[in-house]
Amino acid sequence: MDAANYISTLELIAPRTTAPENYDFAILDLASEETLLEQLYSGTVSERIEWWSLFEGTSWQPDWASGPILIDLRDAPGFRTQLRLQLESSSMGILITSGYSAEELRQHLTRWVFESLPAKQQLLRFYEPRMFAPLLCVLSKQSRQNFLAVGHQWYWHDGHVWRESPGCNQPADALCDSGQVVVSATELKNSERYWLAGEAIGYATYYDEALGHTKRPAVWVFNCFEEAQKAGFLSADSLERWLRLALRLGADFHHSEPYQEVLSRDDLSPRDRLIAMESMSEKTHANNS
Repeated sequence: MDAANYISTLELIAPRTTAPENYDFAILDLASEETLLEQLYSGTVSERIEWWSLFEGTSWQPDWASGPILIDLRDAPGFRTQLRLQLESSSMGILITSGYSAEELRQHLTRWVFESLPAKQQLLRFYEPRMFAPLLCVLSKQSRQNFLAVGHQWYWHDGHVWRESPGCNQPADALCDSGQVVVSATELKNSERYWLAGEAIGYATYYDEALGHTKRPAVWVFNCFEEAQKAGFLSADSLERWLRLALRLGADFHHSEPYQEVLSRDDLSPRDRLIAMESMSEKTHANNS
């Protein structure tokens, strides 16, 4: 599949949306924000907030303080607003509107955390918002419907924009009959391409003016990111720094002799290679000014 297909598939399955005004539940990762528990306890002073660990009743229960929790926010409009704003700058979790009870939700979500991967003691961390859309993209249509069945609507901020996916809110007895589908290692590997597509879409929007020379900005950025990954740069921060070099020097800058020489140096870490190339770029820019 080429870049355009990855991008169009992600936009179809997890389209962009505006920040949700109303939602019922949140699935948050306590490990993502050290003050989250404190925020919850403070919120209960003025509003009715209930929450449950998805590790409850499992062998991971002793580690509940660094795991995912389900929060019922139907009676907490103030906390809902605060959390929605916070999720735009912190990858803490995802939001759901649902007609299910909290217990039905907890059981369904816990099954997906613990029973979806073939290896024992391996968790499916679907509540990581930057990977939620990529996961939905690699699941089969039936598996995706089974997973999303407990919600009317799912919302998350992927680090760039808000996205959504409709659920089907099946009857409670249908959840037990839907079957648990294992997410294969191949599907997890493929999800990385959709993560790259999401990053390309986000950065193409951010650098819109600088990408005016391209007919398909997101595809251009995706292809730049692929070249960066081939060169050993995998983190989002490294990809953006590579993109800035490509915008200044051209998409094929890494094939020119001075930059190619830096990339071939085994004595430099990936971070040091980036710093060296950025320094070279700045000197070239200064000399041409």
